[in-house]
Amino acid sequence: MVGVRKCSTRTNAIQIAEHAAYVSEVAVVSCPKRLPTLLKVLEAQGHSLLSPSDRAGLHPLVIPLSTFEEPAAGGRGVLGLLRWPQPNQHKAMPLPLVSMSREGRSLTLLARSVDEYLHRLLAEEDVKAGPGPISAAAGDDGAELYTAGGVEAAGFDAAKFNLYLVRKVGMFPDVCEALSLGHLARGDATSAMVASEWYMRNNHFPGWGRPYEFASELFQKIGKRGEEARDMARYSLRNPWWSLAHFDATRAVSELQGDAAQVHWQLSAEATEASTSSVTGFQYKEPRTEQEIALDAAGKLMDLVAAGEGGGSYGAIAQQLAEEYQKAGLSDVANFIKASS
Repeated sequence: MVGVRKCSTRTNAIQIAEHAAYVSEVAVVSCPKRLPTLLKVLEAQGHSLLSPSDRAGLHPLVIPLSTFEEPAAGGRGVLGLLRWPQPNQHKAMPLPLVSMSREGRSLTLLARSVDEYLHRLLAEEDVKAGPGPISAAAGDDGAELYTAGGVEAAGFDAAKFNLYLVRKVGMFPDVCEALSLGHLARGDATSAMVASEWYMRNNHFPGWGRPYEFASELFQKIGKRGEEARDMARYSLRNPWWSLAHFDATRAVSELQGDAAQVHWQLSAEATEASTSSVTGFQYKEPRTEQEIALDAAGKLMDLVAAGEGGGSYGAIAQQLAEEYQKAGLSDVANFIKASS
């Protein structure tokens, strides 16, 4: 957590209004009700608010909200909202909160929604030191999500705070991983794997590869589970490569050969059909729509950048990416990407 500073009662109302308008009018998605409150809370945490149009060097689907110090990374990170190309396919997290570094290749999923993130921040502040700058900045919106003493009232304490989060607030990747690794640290590999399975299943994080990548890493830590680690790495690579934390290592564990484009093809539906036909002798090929072809092309463009190939940066593919989404009939997201250039 970054340091907390006293929240100004004069948070830039123009900046807050700009974010709400950008989400609704440029990204063309429903603006989260408590987004203005989140911006005030981020300032209380010590973040510096960014213009939502300040997207240079960022993933083409990210709407920046703020920048913050990342001591572990030795630089500054950007916190923002992820605008999925097809939000209706991600109903559990249609506009999640993510972070990345400028010119970075991958995104870290922080929370599935603004509300879950705010609830967590309020509860963390309460458990550590009682209500303070964060709850003051959150105001009435915060009070609707969390009441002081709520963690203790729910039967939890600081030592069991992660359990409070997953039972009363929502699902968070770092919490899921901490719970699994906690079991492993205590020598309980079975419970660690159960927790990892729970992290992956039930559509908690639709379209996100990190849960499967984590499972692959866990199998490696446990030892003597190389095939399972390999298979889980391959499954994680069927998701957007920018949703992985350690792409290069995961690709190595997958044991898929060739450059990034060849690895991408090996995981495609066409490769599966070709493999099946070589075994069965049947040459049937599932017909694909123009939208499916364009969406696959768009996904491949971003995957290759995430792999360190494909033009070298997300900015370099923005125009081509917008064209593919236009072909797919997704003019809103195409225009959104064009607005970043």
